[in-house]
Amino acid sequence: MRVGLIGTGRIGGNLARLLVAGGDEVVLSAGNPDGPRRLAEELGARATTMSPRDAIAAVDVVAIAVWWEAFPDIALDYGEALQGKIVIDPSNPITERAGQIVPLPIPDGLTSPQFQLQRLGNVRLVRTFGDRFAADLLADGQRGQRTGERSPMRYWSDDPAAADVVVALIRDAGFDPIDGGGLADSKNAGE
Repeated sequence: MRVGLIGTGRIGGNLARLLVAGGDEVVLSAGNPDGPRRLAEELGARATTMSPRDAIAAVDVVAIAVWWEAFPDIALDYGEALQGKIVIDPSNPITERAGQIVPLPIPDGLTSPQFQLQRLGNVRLVRTFGDRFAADLLADGQRGQRTGERSPMRYWSDDPAAADVVVALIRDAGFDPIDGGGLADSKNAGE
């Protein structure tokens, strides 16, 4: 499958590594093209770089691997291009201040992916890959790919067809997919 990643930092970069190792193609993008370019060089022929807008148009699934607070900018800059796309949301309502992880409040009594869905509009959202730290994501996925000893990876969605597509990616990344229910049932990392 061809997966676009907006954001190639800790989570996005490690997710790209796992997907490429699992046989998928990745299209890497970010606001600053230097990170995607370096990662594509590391990953080889199954990785390319494009602008975020071009990446969205060129792929089947888009993973938005940015800080939770960056979603309004993503929605503003790329919301129209994302409409109708399957979108993976690994984000958690946290930020980093002075080297410390700080939880952020989610307005209106919503879960994190429900709130992100409101921001993004008519996308086919699946929340997954956000239940562990980036280093653990990579280590757990690589162990599953190498040994078949797969860690569980929960996913949540209100769109069963989109979830089925993402379940295949969860397996490719080296995990055992576990249906967590709808977006209203989602929990944030650490809960």
